[in-house]
Amino acid sequence: MKVLITGATGFLGSWIARELIAAGHTARALVRRTSSLANLEKLNVERAEGDVLDRASVERALEGCDAVIHTAGVAHFLPGDNERMYAVNAGSVEIVLGAALAAKVTRAVLTSSTAVMGGSRERRVADESTPGNAEALGIDYFISKLRGERAALALVARGLPLCVLRPVVALGPGDIYHSSATTFLALAKRQLPVYVPGGASFTDARDIARAHVAALERGRIGEVYILGGHNLEIGDMVRRVAKVAGVPAPRQAPFALAYAVAALVEGAFRIAGKRPDLSRQLVKASRLYTWVSSAKAERELAYTYRPFEESLHDTLRFFLQTGRLQANTPELRALAD
Repeated sequence: MKVLITGATGFLGSWIARELIAAGHTARALVRRTSSLANLEKLNVERAEGDVLDRASVERALEGCDAVIHTAGVAHFLPGDNERMYAVNAGSVEIVLGAALAAKVTRAVLTSSTAVMGGSRERRVADESTPGNAEALGIDYFISKLRGERAALALVARGLPLCVLRPVVALGPGDIYHSSATTFLALAKRQLPVYVPGGASFTDARDIARAHVAALERGRIGEVYILGGHNLEIGDMVRRVAKVAGVPAPRQAPFALAYAVAALVEGAFRIAGKRPDLSRQLVKASRLYTWVSSAKAERELAYTYRPFEESLHDTLRFFLQTGRLQANTPELRALAD
């Protein structure tokens, strides 16, 4: 199949492009004029200039394509860019997949997120049947992804042959746009002095990418699949990262204190006209348990995921190789070698 990929220059999208090529498909990337092409270097990927918010450019990019994987998205919990977040995470779904329906593609896949499910204050493992609470939590990233997923499933009712994938927090090499893997970079650089107790699920972008190809080839139309991984307490995760990087682990901070500090940081940065690195929504999201089960994807898509430490080593090694992390501990020097 010839497959159009949105978000192909990014962290996850570039790995999807690699997996498509490895599986014998032809990949075409929808690329913005301002996008870095570093992740597509040496890949046999066709390039079509356009934007997921520009229907005409999407329609041109879809010409001759049999399928589409819509991966483009905006992922952050910081104030100041919510309008674009909703436009890309929700509005672009209508544009890209609406154009795909009109073009009569034979298959489509949406990269959603387990963020659409919200989270719990209690330790639990959710699956596709677990009721969500994303809107009640009031976290913009969660809500924007939920609206996008709903828009996609509405197009299924109109005849779009689509399935939806919900990945968890991704790590691995290739994160050039400061998305999920940069959390591990910040920990290795000792830029996160404290953490809020909670729990999240982590997996490798390369394993998520393989699942996208499997979904394209044999995912059931109208179905949603969770792509989970290692369900870890945040404290456990930060200690593992600290050990591999050879740095002290951050300390645990009470939610109320972290939330109050985040409010002060937001206010100070707003006055200065700058974007903060910390926000109340980030603190709210961090205290949740977002553990999930991938049993359905394992059964139907043969989904598997590699050990957490392997992904972590490859993540930090990538940042070392690209100069974003300095080998200033024995452990990091060993990784660099």
